[in-house]
Amino acid sequence: MTRRRTLALVSLGGLLAVAAYLLIHDCAVGGAMGGRHRACRCRGVEWVVFDHTAADGPRRTLCFGLVTERTCYRNREGPAISCDGS
Repeated sequence: MTRRRTLALVSLGGLLAVAAYLLIHDCAVGGAMGGRHRACRCRGVEWVVFDHTAADGPRRTLCFGLVTERTCYRNREGPAISCDGS
């Protein structure tokens, strides 16, 4: 009985790790040190994470689900630019 329970717990842990790897993504990232701002559209739950140092940028979000669209901006409200390399 303990071997079966251990196998079930290890299998459940493995499934949770794979699901987290596939479904948790960086979504919106503020332009740290003058870099570009990236915004996205998340199909799922978008969680806002605030960074506490000025160099990290104003905003960061995580997407628990699928990222359907990403848009990059030079400034927070600035023109859209290419997101290549991100």
